[in-house]
Amino acid sequence: MNELGQYYTESSFSDLLISFISNNNPKKVLELGVGKGSLLKAALQRWNNIDFIGADVDDDNISMLSNEFPNINFYLLNGLSSKLDSKLNLEINSIDVAICNPPYLYIDKNKEVNSIVYNAGLGKSTNYKRLTSDIVFMAQNLILLKSGGELGIILPDGLITSHEFEFFRKQILNNHLLLGIIELPDRIFKKTEAKTFILLIKKGNISKKSYRVPLIKADKDGLILDKIFITSDNLIRRMDYTYHKWQKSTPSLSGKSLGELNVKIQRGKYTKKELTMMNVDFIHTSDLYSNTSSELIFRKNKYENGVIAQKGDIVLSRVGKRCIGTFSIIKKGNVLISDCIYRIQTTEVIRKKIIDALNSDYGKKWMKAHSHGVCAKVISKTDLLNFRV
Repeated sequence: MNELGQYYTESSFSDLLISFISNNNPKKVLELGVGKGSLLKAALQRWNNIDFIGADVDDDNISMLSNEFPNINFYLLNGLSSKLDSKLNLEINSIDVAICNPPYLYIDKNKEVNSIVYNAGLGKSTNYKRLTSDIVFMAQNLILLKSGGELGIILPDGLITSHEFEFFRKQILNNHLLLGIIELPDRIFKKTEAKTFILLIKKGNISKKSYRVPLIKADKDGLILDKIFITSDNLIRRMDYTYHKWQKSTPSLSGKSLGELNVKIQRGKYTKKELTMMNVDFIHTSDLYSNTSSELIFRKNKYENGVIAQKGDIVLSRVGKRCIGTFSIIKKGNVLISDCIYRIQTTEVIRKKIIDALNSDYGKKWMKAHSHGVCAKVISKTDLLNFRV
């Protein structure tokens, strides 16, 4: 990756994406952000005599591919540009198949970006707390596709699993036909542990009825490990195979959720760095070593600010790469918690139920299924309030 937010696709996953496009004889194929040409080569290997249009913001990529494929039209331009159709000498609604591994950058909302997102049937940019380049690239592809045209695009975990992007998922299901989602393994891109998915969409063709969508899990070689079918109505909350596979295979506890039990959950206010500079006692994820009910003892301190865990509270890791769901109980004293920790406060009886549930096989699997995030994994407060004990 560089300052342009580029992550290049391995050939095995390019082959996988292309193999799931149902159009066997497309005439025009578009790739925005053609990169080093992995998706392009997979497309040319499958389809003969296509009119391929490739674009990239990196001059080195365009020069290399132009030399390797002199008969293809490559354009040096930014895929985030407005009026992309005229810059590519294309008409709107003219592309049969679009393939894309977009860059990942934060995007400033403006009039042009709002128009692109809105015209693609993805709502308004103001509907998003934050806007990223992958959403805009997806919108550009949808605008250029003809009705019934297909898009295969690689997207980060957040768009597929985060509560923050439920609106994004709802717009896809309301305005386009979702053909399938392939969950890819971690660390398939160099220099990042980002979790990614292949999203397969048919433009328009909206089904008024609920329909079954295949959720697929692939291995590190791009081979299919498993497939399940989930109705489209159930994909707004999350679209990932891991979560829905867990729901299908794991019976829920019969008890009440933490929300129903009025359990109080607070996230820490300060970062680990800030707390270290304050020179005070505090708990961070590195202080919680395993999913066990270990007890922590602290002296009584007086703190003016921040979220304080006290005697009897459960402290639980809410973010991290491998420590999600680790927890302990404060046995004595009080202590500040970092912003990577939840403080769980309740009665003694309910606390015991929570500890038993977290220690159980169900609890550990629940944490794994509900964690999400592009790099470091996160358990949201919304999900944790739905945890049953």
